Amino acid sequence: MLQTGSLLDNKYKILSEIGHGGMSVVYLAINERANKTWAVKEVRKSGIIDFEAVKQGLMAETDMLKKLRHPCLPSIIDVLDFEDSFIIVMDYIEGSSLGKILETQGAQAEKNVVRWGKQLCDVLGYLHRQNPPIIYRDMKPSNVMLKPDGNIALIDFGTAREFKNKSMIEDTTCLGTRGYAAPEQFGGRGQSDPRTDIYCLGATLYHLITGRSPAEPPYEIKPLSYWMPEYAGSGLEKLILKCTRPDPNERYQSCEELMYAFRHYKDEDESAMKYRRKIWKMFVSGIAVGCIGLGGAAGFNMAGNRAKEATYEFNVEMASMMESLDGAKEYLNRALELDPGEKDAYLAIMTLVDNDILKNDGRLSSNTANMVNGFLKSTSSGLGANEEMLKSENPAIYAELMYDLGIDYFFMKDNTAENKKFASENYFAPIQDEKYSGLLDEGKSELSAILYRIGSYISSMNTNISKYKDDLNEAGNYRSLFEDYSAIVAVNLKDKVGKDIYCIKIYELIASEIAKDFERYISDGVSKNDLNSILNKIKNDLKDLNIKWDNPVFDDWNNAKETVNAAAMTVLSIK
Repeated sequence: MLQTGSLLDNKYKILSEIGHGGMSVVYLAINERANKTWAVKEVRKSGIIDFEAVKQGLMAETDMLKKLRHPCLPSIIDVLDFEDSFIIVMDYIEGSSLGKILETQGAQAEKNVVRWGKQLCDVLGYLHRQNPPIIYRDMKPSNVMLKPDGNIALIDFGTAREFKNKSMIEDTTCLGTRGYAAPEQFGGRGQSDPRTDIYCLGATLYHLITGRSPAEPPYEIKPLSYWMPEYAGSGLEKLILKCTRPDPNERYQSCEELMYAFRHYKDEDESAMKYRRKIWKMFVSGIAVGCIGLGGAAGFNMAGNRAKEATYEFNVEMASMMESLDGAKEYLNRALELDPGEKDAYLAIMTLVDNDILKNDGRLSSNTANMVNGFLKSTSSGLGANEEMLKSENPAIYAELMYDLGIDYFFMKDNTAENKKFASENYFAPIQDEKYSGLLDEGKSELSAILYRIGSYISSMNTNISKYKDDLNEAGNYRSLFEDYSAIVAVNLKDKVGKDIYCIKIYELIASEIAKDFERYISDGVSKNDLNSILNKIKNDLKDLNIKWDNPVFDDWNNAKETVNAAAMTVLSIK
C-alpha cells in the first residue's frame, strides 16, 4: 500500500486514503508543483489470482477514458505500471456519491432527480456517439458523484464496452448490478446496446425519486404511484416506466429521444393533457353556446370573446411547449394577432429567448434576435403595432421586456458595435422615459441608463469616428464615461444582468476601452489611481464569479481576465 506522505513517481504526494474496494485502494494526492489534487487508484498484485487479466481490464478502461472529454467524466492523467501494482492517476471528483446521499437522506426532490437525469442522459449520449459507441452498462447511484457545484460526474468504467454493431455475439455474463442491469445484460438474452444504458438510467432514476432500491428483493421496478400516489398518471412516471421496459424495442431508442422526453415530461401529466382538452372544448363549445343558446348579437359577442380567449391561451400554451422560438413562431404570431397587448405571449417569448441563450454559450443568437424583433417591430426601427399595444396595456411587462432584450442584444454572441447601437436605440432608449424606468427596480433602471449612454458612445465612435472624438474631447466627457463605468462596477452586477457571460463581457468592455483611450481619460481629469482602482475592482469581481473549467463561458472568463491584466499593465506604464 502507498504510505501517507510518500512521493509517487517523484510527482504525486500521497495525502490520505479516500476509498477502497476488493481489489483497489484510492488515495488523494497532490502535485505540489502544479498545486493540483488528483485521485490515485492503486491495484496491487498480492491477493489477486489473475493479476494480468485484471491489469488488462484496467488498461482497457484507461485507454477508453483517455480519449474522452466531457464535463461529467473524469480525465485520466497518468498510468504507472509497476512490478507489484498498477496505478491510475485521474481527476479527483470532490463530493459524495448519489448512493451515499440516498443512504443518508432517502428519496430526492423531483427537480434534482430530473436535473441529474438530464446530465446523465447527456453524458451517456456522448458515449454512444463515439466510434465505435461505448456502452457504460453499470449506471447506478453509487457510480454517480454529486459535486459541490450541484453537477454530477460518472465514475467507474470497469464494465463499459465498445459496441460491435454487426456482431451476433451476446453478453455471456451479467456485467452490471442486479436490479439496475437490463435483462439483456444477463447471459443468453442478447447483446447490450445504447438502450441498455437507458434501462439502467431509468432504474437509477426510480431509486432516486422513490428511495426504493431495485437491487433489493423482489428486484422490481413498480410505477412511481405504487409508492407515491401523487405521481399517478404523471409524465415522470411514464418516462421511467418506458426507460425500464424489459423489451429494448419498447424503450426510448436513443439518448436524444430520452432527452426530448425529459424536456417535455410535464406535458405528459394527466392534468396538463386534461387542460389542453379543456381549451379545445372551450374553443368549440364557446361559439356554439353563444350563438345558438343565447341567440343574439350580445350572445354572439360573448361567445366570440370566450373563443378568442381560449384560442389565445391555447396558442400560448403550445408555444410554451416548444424548445425554440423558431418552433413556437406560428403559435406566437397567432396569439399576438388575437391580443397584442396581453402579457402571456411576451412572457413565453422571454422564456424561449432564455432557452436559446442557454444553448448558445450564454448568449443570444442572431436568428432568435431577429425573430424577437419581428414579433415587436414592423420596421427595422421604431415601434410596431404589437409593441405599441403592450406599452399601452401592460407598461410594467413592457419595461421588463425592453430591459431584458436590451441586455441580450448588447451582449449578443458576435458582440459587435452594431448590436450595442441597436440595443441602445431600440430597447434601452424607450425605457429612459421616467414612466417606464420607474417600473424597474432601481438597479436595473440605473444600469439601463448607463448602458444606453455607453452604447450611444460606442456606436457613434464606429459610425462617425471624427464626431465621436470631437464630442468626447469636450471637457468632462471622458470623465463622464469613466463615472458610468464606475457606477456599473459599484453595483452587484450579477443581480442586475442575471447571466455570468454578460457580467464578463461588461467587465471586458470597460477594461478594453480604458486601455485603448487611457490618455483621453487622463487628460480629462481621471487619475492613474482612479483607473487602477476600477481595474482592481473588476479583477476581484471576475475572481468572485469563479467560473469552472466545464462552464461554456470559461474561455470568455479567462479572456476577460487577460484583458483586464493587460489594461492594468497599460495604466502602470503611465508616467
